[in-house]
Parts: sequence; C-alpha cells; structure tokens
Amino acid sequence: MIVIALFFLLLVLGLPIGFIILMSATAGVATTTSTSMLIVIQQLFGGLNNSVLLAIPFFIIAGNLAAKGETSGHLIKVMNVLFGRIKGGPVIAAIFACTFFAAISGSSVATIVAIGSIMIPGLIKAGYPEKLAIGVICAAGSIGILIPPSSPMISICVAMETSVGKQFMAGFIPGVLLAIAWSAYVWLVSRKHNYGTTETYTRQEVKTILIKAIPALIFPVIVLGSIYTGWATATEASAISVVYVLFIEIFIYRTLDFKALPTVVYKALVTSATVTIVIGCAKVLDWLVTVNQIPSMIVEFLTTYVNSPILFILLINLIFIVAGCFMNLISLVVILSPILMPALAYFGVDPIHFGIIAIMNAQIGFVTPPFGTNLFVTMNISDRSLGQVSRATMPFTIILLLLTVLFSFVPQISLWLPSMMK
Repeated sequence: MIVIALFFLLLVLGLPIGFIILMSATAGVATTTSTSMLIVIQQLFGGLNNSVLLAIPFFIIAGNLAAKGETSGHLIKVMNVLFGRIKGGPVIAAIFACTFFAAISGSSVATIVAIGSIMIPGLIKAGYPEKLAIGVICAAGSIGILIPPSSPMISICVAMETSVGKQFMAGFIPGVLLAIAWSAYVWLVSRKHNYGTTETYTRQEVKTILIKAIPALIFPVIVLGSIYTGWATATEASAISVVYVLFIEIFIYRTLDFKALPTVVYKALVTSATVTIVIGCAKVLDWLVTVNQIPSMIVEFLTTYVNSPILFILLINLIFIVAGCFMNLISLVVILSPILMPALAYFGVDPIHFGIIAIMNAQIGFVTPPFGTNLFVTMNISDRSLGQVSRATMPFTIILLLLTVLFSFVPQISLWLPSMMK
C-alpha cells in the first residue's frame, strides 16, 4: 500500500515517471523486505546494462536526420505518383507517406513533423478541408510506433525479454491494414463530398521522381532487411540507419546542415535517456513485486474472477485505453509487462501479440486528449487549438479503436509473419 500511495502521490505532483517508479520501489524495498538497499543499485544497473537499448537513440537520430533532409520530401512525391490519380488520392498519399516514413524514423513525432509540415498546407491548397488534412496527419503519424523499426517496441521487448525481430515483424500486417482502413475512409468521404483535386504526372515526371527517390526507398529495405536476414542485430541495424541517412543526405541529396547535427543528436539522446531511465527503474520495481509474489497473486485473482482469455484481453485493453489518456502508456507497459507475464501464459496470450495490443493502445493514447503527444505536435505545425485537432482526428481514432479490437481477438494477424521466422 505504501508503494501504491507514494506512486500516485508523486504522479499527482508531476514528477518524471522514471523517478516516481524508482522512489516508490525504493520505499517498498525499505519497508517490505529485509534485503540490503544495495539491491536497488544492482537492479537499476541490471536494467540499464542491455545493448539492445542502444538501438533507441540511433533510430531516433536517423529519423530526425531524414525529417530535416530531403528523404521525407522524396517519399511524399512517390506516394503522390502512386495515389494522386484517385479521389482523395493526395490525402491517401499522406497516409502512406507516414507509413513509409515510419519504417525509417520509428517515431510518431518525427513522422508528423516530416510529413505534416509539407502535406497539411499542400492538401489545403489542393482543395481538401483543413479538418481532414489535420486529422489524417495527426492520426497517421501514430503509425510510426507500429511500423518497424519502433523505439517503443524495443522498450517493450527489453522489459519482456522477447525477440525484437519478431516484434518488429508482428507490426507489419497491422500497420498496413490500419493504413488501408484509413485510406478507405478518406476515399469514401472524398467521393461523397467531392473533396479536392487529383494529381497527374507525365511519364517523364514519374521517371524523374522515382529515380531521385531510390535512395530513400531502399532505406527501410537495408535497415529492416539486415535484421530479418540475421545479418545484423537491431542495435547494429540502428547504427547502419544513421550511417546510411548521413550518406544519402550528404553525398546524394546534399541538404544536410552540419550546424543542425549537434541539436539532432542532443534531442535523440535526451529522448532515449528518458526511456532508458524508465526501463532501469522498472527493473527495481520488477524485483520488488517478484519478491513479494505479486505476479502469482495477480494470476490467482484473474483465474478466480476472469474465466476466459476474451475477458482477460478486454480487461487489458480497457486498462490501457483509460491509462493512455493520462500518461505515457509505453512507460506503463514497461512496468506491467514482467508482472503480467504469468497471467499471459495462463490465458495463452503470446507475448508478441500482447506487444501489438500495447502498441495499438499507445497509438490511441497519442491521439486522444488530454495528454495525446500527437495532438500537441500537430497543434504546433498547424497552429490550431487542442479542441480543433482532437475533433479533426476523431474519425481516424474511431477506426483505430475498431482495428485494436480486431487485432486483439484475431492474434493470427500479428503472429503470422513472426511464425515464419526461425
């Protein structure tokens, strides 16, 4: 009770989540065990001493460099070539540009900034309602944590000690299906209200666009291909991504501003340090709850009052959706994952499938008030209020909710590709 009370007290006071976890866990070790307090340092170091965590800053740096350079612009042009001819095509192009850029950046924020800053004014100029342009970018930006590589996926895998490669692979089909569902909605709405204009290109323009975009298009192929073929680990692939984006932006597109490089690296290190601290502190809490046999108590409670996997998954989704409205859900998942592992095993929920459920709910948290990260970023690039951005995003959020339910209860959608891996 002391741990729980202190946790919520510090949360209300607005302390960073990592320090809340560490202080609560330390208080629990002092009051509920007779173990030396050195265990806190040992567990904290154990949580931080993981080479997989190095992938997070590298992927963030690569994504930010691509966003500041020409990579995102060339991807947008290719998507406009592919979808510009159909009704609502430029908006659909924005969705798939976000999807493709997500395979480079692994970050929702980087995706919104890179694609949204170009596409929102362009869509409005092409005759699409401002509400649709803002809503689609805010929602589609969230796909950055579902399409691999994904920094939140890496955090979850470290917490649950599962395969990063399999978790990445599990995000492909759900990510593509989500992009298709959003695109179908855009096509229907655009046809119904006769929104916007279509875009056409000559054969020579198409050829020029595709040739210039080749370096950007093969970026995710090189990075993700190296992981799935076993040629590189996730950490090594993240380093490759930085080297590759530096190469194409310096020697091919020639747009990289070296003065901006220290700022990009600094922001990436701050972001990744925040995630790493949460993971390390969660390891202390994990040790505390294990020593106090909390996981077995949770399993006993669930098996007594929850009599089916369906009810268990519904309960997990409900907890995540509510919690995601008030805090960073990835931090909560990092805390809860080790605790829930026995319950997941009892109800036959694959940890990789659980990871996708968590990511989908994190996406919902990113686009719902009052603390949706994507909402704030979109507000900045569109110069609109929280209420305006929230209302614009609502139709896409509803679709996201429906697909979260689908992916939760049809695990084969997420697990088919990972099952093909050795």
